[in-house]
Amino acid sequence: MGVRESLKAILEASIVEMLFFLAAWYLQLIKSSNYGWISKTFMIILGIAGVIIHKRPREYGLIPKNLKFDLKWSAYTLIIFTLTSISTITTSIFLNHLRPIKLNVIITDLLWFFIFVGFAEELFFRGYIQSRLNEVFNRRFESFLWVRFEWMEGTLITGVIFFGLPHILTATNPFTGRVALTPLIFVITASACFMGVVLGVIREKSGDILLPTVIHGAIDFMTFGVGRLIGLALSNITTGIALFLFFLLIFEGMLRDEA
Repeated sequence: MGVRESLKAILEASIVEMLFFLAAWYLQLIKSSNYGWISKTFMIILGIAGVIIHKRPREYGLIPKNLKFDLKWSAYTLIIFTLTSISTITTSIFLNHLRPIKLNVIITDLLWFFIFVGFAEELFFRGYIQSRLNEVFNRRFESFLWVRFEWMEGTLITGVIFFGLPHILTATNPFTGRVALTPLIFVITASACFMGVVLGVIREKSGDILLPTVIHGAIDFMTFGVGRLIGLALSNITTGIALFLFFLLIFEGMLRDEA
């Protein structure tokens, strides 16, 4: 694709993402709590609108390409994250470090992290923006990490520029004057850049956003949902262990699976 088409796609994606941030910042100004439910709903609307405008729902990952593949690797992922969580929670029980939490809070967290975080962000970033950018940034890389697998330049741009780096903006709000750029924010941003590309590569492999949604939701639910039970320090360690097992045990098989 030419420079003009590439710039057009970048401008389109940038405007849509800025619309989301402006809405999220404004909602934070007028609703200091629970604004996330509304802002993420707006993100879902933007993502669906982007897919509809381009009239290619299957190519943009909204329609499952290989449901058997998605369900198989989603199950493997959930098994790893569930068993890791159970192990840590059991240890916390024996050490008397488990924090009491109501069932409705757990159910709400499941809904929030799998639908309003996982699905919303995968629809918006891996469904709409990544698909749009891969139409014009279609240079291919021959491998990812240690696995030989072809993936596209638009996936890299999406994961780093549009998904990862904007995590810095979550620590700011020009409408309220808030600026909280702590070292932790930069660590989160760096990890988001990496995982943004990982999820993008998996979206290319699966052909849709279902599997990335499950992985994204599992990571965030374990970190923050399970974190309510065992504390954020321990839940972050647990998430790190689960991701290590994910890459060690199933990541390569997932990318090489021809099913």
